[in-house]
Amino acid sequence: MKLDIEGLEYKVFPDLVTTGALCQNIHHLIGEFHYGPGNHNFFPMNVTSDGKHVLQHRQDGAQLASELLRLVDISENCRTTISLDDDESYLTDPHDYPKPNETATT
Repeated sequence: MKLDIEGLEYKVFPDLVTTGALCQNIHHLIGEFHYGPGNHNFFPMNVTSDGKHVLQHRQDGAQLASELLRLVDISENCRTTISLDDDESYLTDPHDYPKPNETATT
């Protein structure tokens, strides 16, 4: 699964982990957490709809990302592998995304 959702990973990834959806359904996840210097405009960010959990600065985003990835890494029941890459190669890739029940060809 590719997860490159421009800052919303801080809202989606915790739910993927806590509901078990990540470890139960996804073999490999590729994506990125947006906390680099060019991503300051994402912060402050409410992570939860009730506003109780706010990432004030990009350093908060980096810390949350690290904690979430560590949680997945130390879980004995999670076989999901994660690659943190900013892969925008799909922009120049001439291939369509695979459709359900199709195998991607290279």
